[in-house]
Amino acid sequence: MAIKNASDLLVYKTVSSTTQITKISVLDVSPMTTLGSLFITNLTDSSGTKFPSTGTGSPAVNNADNVISRIKATLTNKGYSVSSTSAVVDGYKSFTATNGLAGDVLTLGFTDGATGIIATDGIIKSVTTEGEDVSVSPIGHSTSASISFSADLRDITTKDSLGWQDNLGGLKSFELSTDAFVDITTEDDNYDFYNQYISLKDRTQVEVRFAERVTGGNDRYWQGNAYVTSLSMDAGVEENATYSVSFTGTGVATTGED
Repeated sequence: MAIKNASDLLVYKTVSSTTQITKISVLDVSPMTTLGSLFITNLTDSSGTKFPSTGTGSPAVNNADNVISRIKATLTNKGYSVSSTSAVVDGYKSFTATNGLAGDVLTLGFTDGATGIIATDGIIKSVTTEGEDVSVSPIGHSTSASISFSADLRDITTKDSLGWQDNLGGLKSFELSTDAFVDITTEDDNYDFYNQYISLKDRTQVEVRFAERVTGGNDRYWQGNAYVTSLSMDAGVEENATYSVSFTGTGVATTGED
């Protein structure tokens, strides 16, 4: 007999993949010390193909507009989408490059080419949105977890039922719920009360799972698509702030082992 410790049973929520967005800022005047081709590193196209360092070709003039034009041409050729170029802010013009693949990708980089040399702080890049793969992780800081299934019946009682009620199977449904401590220091989908609220407000369908804590072998789970149908927070005097969230399933709940 394998009695299950309740602490090992959790409500999980699938976190959608995100697309990496990089802000690229180029010095408006003389971003290069020597005019020539630059190399962009860590390029990944929309199919996930990774490319070696790729030359941009030499800009016609040593200024932000011309350097950005060459960078944009190289990025769009590899499946990135690029924004319009901003006005000059603190001496720089900027644009954003969005990877064509939603998921965990390498961070773009810029290096000197065979002839072109980037000036100190001539090009500055920052990742504004990290690319993340789809993941299934437990609701953070949870203190309880539950799943329930129900099946309605259809009354088919007739005068031939001899005084007994007759039924046939009707609609089936499932619901998951969990209580958790409120964490105000993170915006992670599976820790933050706010993100659960956004799912409820926007009527966003989410994928949820009730499962044993992942151990890497034969862990039983039940999962399906659901909507957040109940959400509450409690913050008593000198008590831990907690919240409760319930997910009502839509469609079939499947089960298996991971």
